[in-house]
Amino acid sequence: MSSESFGILSDISSYFRPFIQNVLQELKLATPWFAPDFRFDDESFLSSVDEDLLEEKLGSLAKWNENDPEALSKVISELVTLYRNHQIKKLSEDESSRAYFEYTALLGDALTSESDIEVWVGGHVVEFLIKLNIDVTRLPELYNDGIDENPGIDTALLLVRYPNSTNAELILSPLLTKSLGNITLPLMHQSGVLMDYVPMVTELLNNKIHDILKAEKFKRELLVQFIVKYEGAVLEHDSNCAAFLFETHNFHWILHIEVGENFPENLPVLTLRSVYHCDKGKPKSKILPSCPYNSFEEYISQQVEIFKNECIGTPATNQLVNIDN
Repeated sequence: MSSESFGILSDISSYFRPFIQNVLQELKLATPWFAPDFRFDDESFLSSVDEDLLEEKLGSLAKWNENDPEALSKVISELVTLYRNHQIKKLSEDESSRAYFEYTALLGDALTSESDIEVWVGGHVVEFLIKLNIDVTRLPELYNDGIDENPGIDTALLLVRYPNSTNAELILSPLLTKSLGNITLPLMHQSGVLMDYVPMVTELLNNKIHDILKAEKFKRELLVQFIVKYEGAVLEHDSNCAAFLFETHNFHWILHIEVGENFPENLPVLTLRSVYHCDKGKPKSKILPSCPYNSFEEYISQQVEIFKNECIGTPATNQLVNIDN
C-alpha cells in the first residue's frame, strides 16, 4: 500500500478503517474506464432512463471520466439527489394524505429547508428523516476524543413515520450521544403537527446544550478559583479535577476536588488523603459529604481536624484550622 493511501486511511475512523483497507488491498476492480452499473431495490426508481435524463440529471455518469478521482462520488451524489426528488414525487401523488400535508407545512417553517428532510415512501408507510437546526460548535471543546471516537459529522436527526407519527425517534451522532446523554422526547399527540413539534424538539436540544456549556463554564471557574488561591499548593489539575498539598499543625494532607459531568446538579466530590498514614497499604483517605460553596473553607477545616485525629488515633475536636498557605 502506498504512503498516500496510508495517509488517507489515518483520517478514517478506526471502526471503518479495516473495511476500507481490505478494499484497497484485496479487491480486484473491473476495468475502471467503463462507467459503473448501479442496481436499486426500488423498482420504481429509474425504471425507464432516456438519454436526455442521463445528460441532464446524471452528467457524471453519462460522461464518465476515469481520470477524475472524484468521478464515482459525483455520480453517487447525483443519484442521491435524483432519488430524493423521486421520493418527493411519490409523496406528492397523494396530495390529500396527512404525510403530504405535514411535509409541505414543515417547509413553511423558516428553520427547515427541503435539504433538511429526507423522504421515503413505502407501501403503507411514509418516513421523514429531519435534520434539526442545533448549535454544536462549542461541544467538541468539551467532548471530542478525536476522529477514532467521533466518526462523521455532528448531527441530530428526527425520524417520524406516518400514519403512526406518535413514535418519533431521535438519532444523535456519537459526539451528541456522549455529551447530551439520554434525551426523552416530548409526546407527539396524534393531532399534533410537525411544524410545531420540530421547533419544540430543536429548542429542547439547544437548551440542553446551553445548560451543558453553562455548567462547564461554572465548573472551570470553580477550579480556577481554587488553583489561583492555592497556587503554591497545587499538585496537579485538569478540566475536571485538582489536587492540593496542605500542612495543618504538622499534619500533611492532600485535598482532591473532582467535578463531575452532572455538575452543578451534583456537587464536587471532595477527598482527603494523608501523606504519611496508610490503611491496608494505601494512603489513608476519606470521601467527604459535599458542602455549599459559601462555607467551603470552614467545612474543610473542620473535616481536616476530624480526619487528622482519625489518622493519629486521638479524639476529634471542634478546633478550626486555617488552610491558607
